[in-house]
Amino acid sequence: MTKSTYPLPKQPDAQEPLTVGDVAKLSGVSVRTLHHYDTIGLLKPALIRPNGYRYYKQAELLRLQEILFYRATDLSLADIKALLDGPTPMLDRLKKHRSELVRRAERQANMIATLDATISHLMEETTMANQDLYTPFSAETQAEYENWLIDTYGSGMAGEIATSKAAIASLPEGIMGAMEALQIIEARLVEAYEGGLEPDHTDLHVVLEDQRALMAKLWGKPCPAEGITGLGDLYLSHPDFVARYERLAHGFSQWLPTAMKAHAARLSDAS
Repeated sequence: MTKSTYPLPKQPDAQEPLTVGDVAKLSGVSVRTLHHYDTIGLLKPALIRPNGYRYYKQAELLRLQEILFYRATDLSLADIKALLDGPTPMLDRLKKHRSELVRRAERQANMIATLDATISHLMEETTMANQDLYTPFSAETQAEYENWLIDTYGSGMAGEIATSKAAIASLPEGIMGAMEALQIIEARLVEAYEGGLEPDHTDLHVVLEDQRALMAKLWGKPCPAEGITGLGDLYLSHPDFVARYERLAHGFSQWLPTAMKAHAARLSDAS
């Protein structure tokens, strides 16, 4: 009989041991693969009965989950074993892996936005500048935006950026989920704009409040009326934002900040 050598988080383990078949059904990993993981020492069962049956407990289930996390990023089994058997605690490994996935998700979101713009350009719905073709591939792009914000709004903006990055990293839905939520809100605003709604119309209250709530999540702090006003000014002052909103609808880059500022004024008057 063998004992589990994988450290558990400090919590009681009240689960009954699972057979290799149970684990296969639960995880989607084949019995053959689980046997292979045992053979190479990547995932040993918690115990083996005299009849040869393998049994797994909570520690092994957590280790298997972590293996699958790394396999999804194409890490080799040998590298995964070295990582899991190394000195770094599981919690620290998972936090680091999460940060890496968030970074990748941010890049994926940029790629999707550029793909949308390229498709629109090829369909002759909008035009796209040559330099915009490679926006998501430049490691300097994010730094350029951050430097522009600091230059425009002062050195205190560096702290705001750091707070926002930490808030985004902690979102359970991740950056992709936040970007999808933003796209839904923007689509509702474009629909209102193209429907002829004036930017100061009170019917925009609900969607602009949804926008304000999302900004608070992304900023990691409340979004007051003056924050909405400042965001509107940002949308007007940076050419990338102007170009982005013009791609959504001609004239939308001017209508949106006006609507946001009108909403902020109503919030200030009501307070």
